[in-house]
Amino acid sequence: MTVTFRDGTQKTDVYSIRTGTFSNSSSSTKLVSRNPTVKIPLEDFASVLVYDEDKELQYVVIDVKTNFNDRKSEKKLGLLVYSGSKMSVYYVAETISSGGSFGVSFNSDSFETYVKKNKEDIAYNMGYIYGAGPRGIKKRVRDYFADCPALIENVDNDTFEKTKTIEMVEFYEKNCGL
Repeated sequence: MTVTFRDGTQKTDVYSIRTGTFSNSSSSTKLVSRNPTVKIPLEDFASVLVYDEDKELQYVVIDVKTNFNDRKSEKKLGLLVYSGSKMSVYYVAETISSGGSFGVSFNSDSFETYVKKNKEDIAYNMGYIYGAGPRGIKKRVRDYFADCPALIENVDNDTFEKTKTIEMVEFYEKNCGL
């Protein structure tokens, strides 16, 4: 992996990406080197380039909000899956937990999809895991893409499937934004 630190310096080494063991722990992500053991907290680096066989995966530390009107943001490590001239799309690993009253619990590892207009600092949750989310997908699209009435109309009319965030972003790239 090649780590780019916030000051612009880079270091290539063998690292593991580790998160905490509790639910919603992606904001506690760390890079851990093997020899000698060094832990690099999320606040100390800007991006990581992971070499995986014949491809490179770029992870970026992003500021995220779950809801458009949230007051606070938090840092998470997102896999860059789409980068256009106006927007980027990231997948952020999340753990979803559901527990019972007798200590029986179920953990599921999945990812949430975050979108970020390149002129903005905050990425916004546009994910659609298991048909649920902090708010309905149509409401989130209306909030975030208010500058693109054509996209909102297509989502309201179910032209885009709710899980096709990248298709929505590609539509925005071609038809909307300044």
